[in-house]
Amino acid sequence: MKDLADRRRESLPRWRELVSAMTDEVDALVETFLGRVEDIPGYRAGPVSEEQLQESAHSSLALILSAVATDSTTTQLSSLPGELGRLRARQGVPGEDLVAAVQLDFGVIWSAMLARARDSDMAVLALHVENLWSVVDDYARAVQQSYLEERALMAAATRDEQLTYLAELLGPAGRSPRNVRNIARALGVDADATFSVVVADAAASHHAYRAAAQLTTLGEQLFVLNQPGRVVVMWPASRPGGRPDPQLRQLQGMAGGLVPEVAGLGAVPGAAATAFEICRTLRPGENGLVTLAQAWTRVTKSRLDERHGFSDVLLAGLGAVPEPEREVIVETVRAYLATGSLSASAERLYCHRNTVLNRLGRFQKLTGLDVTVPDQAAVALVALA
Repeated sequence: MKDLADRRRESLPRWRELVSAMTDEVDALVETFLGRVEDIPGYRAGPVSEEQLQESAHSSLALILSAVATDSTTTQLSSLPGELGRLRARQGVPGEDLVAAVQLDFGVIWSAMLARARDSDMAVLALHVENLWSVVDDYARAVQQSYLEERALMAAATRDEQLTYLAELLGPAGRSPRNVRNIARALGVDADATFSVVVADAAASHHAYRAAAQLTTLGEQLFVLNQPGRVVVMWPASRPGGRPDPQLRQLQGMAGGLVPEVAGLGAVPGAAATAFEICRTLRPGENGLVTLAQAWTRVTKSRLDERHGFSDVLLAGLGAVPEPEREVIVETVRAYLATGSLSASAERLYCHRNTVLNRLGRFQKLTGLDVTVPDQAAVALVALA
């Protein structure tokens, strides 16, 4: 006696013929859908026009049938589930009504298949109905997920009470212990917890808000505040067992300064100032979150240059030599500062160690800095950052 898997395999060609027949009748399926969706309150004289409903129904039904025919999921074939969920969120359709409307697709397709099937096809339909339901269920979940993310994103983007408290925290009044504890209660965090802080360019605001929306659906916190020229992001840090924060995963690809751990909510404003200093030194096209340990030379150079013209004064002598020679000297000094070894520097630069020594001597003559002396090497490291 044939097992269920064998029967499904043998009936697969006929199943695909039935699905193909439905694909040719999508317009009729759409009409059936439009007649049924009127019974859902959120679509009865609601924010979605008949033309929009017709268009989305046609795209949805065609996509579902295509996924069934190719043993795929709708999310593998198209971005439509995400786009539809986001659109309905912006249109204000209630979430339960959206899911109910999407789930109508199964009944519309299934009833049409039953109506057109022969008696001999009933066994085929019974063997493969699970496939149709699985595709529709996957589609509904994808639409719902993008809907929830968009709703969370919309909520985070508004200047609600939470943003007001964040602004207070990062303003001058937020530093008193009493204010900090009031703000902590409003944000639903422990004032004495450990926090992580990121500051990025204002252009990264959308990335930050979308990350916050996605984390909200996972029950995680991510606080985002737009300020002039920058966006500040913070969250309660440290996971049991040293597990990485999911917030860091969501923020991957965003360029900014990161202070990974700061003790207490009251220390967040200072951490934000440090993260901003790091952010200001990021190079064009540089991606990822950078800590002070990684960027201390650039931050130090930036502060000293702004206040004392530090680098210009120290490196003025390099201006007396032609640019090609200057580039070679600087490249050699950087190689030595990175390795601390004449031989390793020579190997990196594909030259003799005496050549490296001569170039370091030339740098000392032009700048007065002997990079073989540790304290002078530190000064050169900052000047050349």
